Amino acid sequence: MTTEELTCIEECRNLIIDFAHFIDSGQTPRLAELVTADATFARPTNPGVVISGAGAILEAFAARPRNLVTQHFNLNIRIRQTGPDTAEGLSIVVLYLGEATEELVPGKGRKGNGPIMGTWTDTFVRTAAGWRFKDRRGNVTMHA
Repeated sequence: MTTEELTCIEECRNLIIDFAHFIDSGQTPRLAELVTADATFARPTNPGVVISGAGAILEAFAARPRNLVTQHFNLNIRIRQTGPDTAEGLSIVVLYLGEATEELVPGKGRKGNGPIMGTWTDTFVRTAAGWRFKDRRGNVTMHA
């Protein structure tokens, strides 16, 4: 594997991790740093609804309930560079949901719901600003 391929894999892997971190930490406006202007996105819980454009993706996350607390785990991340400026990825996502209104118990956190398990299928492109999501599609495979 070349240094260029390894760099692509690491940068795209970081996009997957940052996407989850920005959602879980309440920094959803920062998702704009990770997607192209014309990116498309479909949530695992609603894969038939494709959201088009960075602005629309940000609006969809801004419309989420304010009391929703999430914790995403991204597993088995596989990235493959498909061209000089393109790559594709597949990863597993495990999602726990909770409500901010639940009591925050020291040493235990909040009571949560889940898990919801699924997959992310990603298309990445290299831009002048670095690697970005061009398309991100989720699909639920199991729930508890």
